Amino acid sequence: MTVDEAVESFLEEERPYLELKRRGEPEEVANVIVFLCSDRASFVNGSNYRVDAGSVATI
Repeated sequence: MTVDEAVESFLEEERPYLELKRRGEPEEVANVIVFLCSDRASFVNGSNYRVDAGSVATI
């Protein structure tokens, strides 16, 4: 089994709620962090941002 096959199998079996059916890229997580550190997020207060493509079914 290749690494890609192992990842695909894990996502199918252990993360059935994963909407995008793939792992996230570091840049995708970084984009949320950059937004939260920017002036555009100046009115954000006390929010939770899940950057997990739905891998956790509930909070």
